[in-house]
Amino acid sequence: MSKKLPGDIAKIIKRWLEESNSADEFASIFTEDAVYQFGNTEPTIGRSGIRDSSVLFRQKVKAVSHNIKSIWETGDTAICEMDVTYTRHDGKVFTLPCTDVIRMEGDLIRQLNIYMDITPVFAP
Repeated sequence: MSKKLPGDIAKIIKRWLEESNSADEFASIFTEDAVYQFGNTEPTIGRSGIRDSSVLFRQKVKAVSHNIKSIWETGDTAICEMDVTYTRHDGKVFTLPCTDVIRMEGDLIRQLNIYMDITPVFAP
């Protein structure tokens, strides 16, 4: 495993957010024993659990897109500030602020903590 240069993690994160169109693609960037936590929900452990969680979530919304504002890197950790746009099946669209703390292991995510309030997306 080669040493990462400044900006390497940001490139991985951008590619992951822009290209993961399926639950399998989403989960493929995580280590086998990764920890994934969205807000104050219970953490999901492991790539297969993350994939299953993604499948369930994708059934609840029609589309998701990310507008990255900034990414800061320190060692094997990155902080990503962005706006996330959710389109519901009824056509309503919500753009919400989000900050992710991402800890890498090589080119894969070992831990992802998502800090956002997604409540408006699921409100009636």
